[in-house]
Amino acid sequence: MYGLGKMLNGQFYLKGAIPEEIGAVPLASTTSYDLAWTFFGHSRGYILFIGISQLVGALLFLIPRTKLLGGGILLPILLNIIVVDYYFGVAYGALFSACFYLLSILWVFYLERRKLAIIVSELWVRSKDAKPTKKQYARFILGIIVVFGALFYLEFVGIQFFGYTDR
Repeated sequence: MYGLGKMLNGQFYLKGAIPEEIGAVPLASTTSYDLAWTFFGHSRGYILFIGISQLVGALLFLIPRTKLLGGGILLPILLNIIVVDYYFGVAYGALFSACFYLLSILWVFYLERRKLAIIVSELWVRSKDAKPTKKQYARFILGIIVVFGALFYLEFVGIQFFGYTDR
C-alpha cells in the first residue's frame, strides 16, 4: 500500500503542490516531518523509484520461489524508512508498521535460514581445499588497484565534463 501511495502522489508534499500552511513557514522554523516530506516529494523520479522498489519487493516476497529476493529488496528500504520515521518525527503508527514489516521479513529469513546459509556459502565461502597462493593475492590486490584507479579517473573525467555546479 505504501508503494502504491507513493506512485499515486498520496504520501509526500509534491513539488508545486506543497500545502499552503507548510509553504508559508520559513525553512528554519519548519518541523522535521514537514522538511522530510517536502524533500522527498521534490523529485518525482525518486518517488517512483522508491514506490516501484517497494511494489516489486512486496510482489516477489509473496511468491514462494522469490520470497528471499523480495525480502532482500525490502530489507534496506524498510531500514531506511524506520530511520527516517524515527529521526524525522513520523507518526508512531507508521514507525510501528515499518518495524512490524521488517520483523516479519526477518522471521521469514529465520524460517528459511538453511536456504540462506546455502546462498551465503555459495557466494562467499571458499572451498577448504583451495588455498590462494601469493601470486593470486598479488593479482587480486593489483586488480583492486587497477579497478579503483580506473573508477577514480572516470569520476575525474566526468566531473570535468559535467562540472560541479548545482543544476
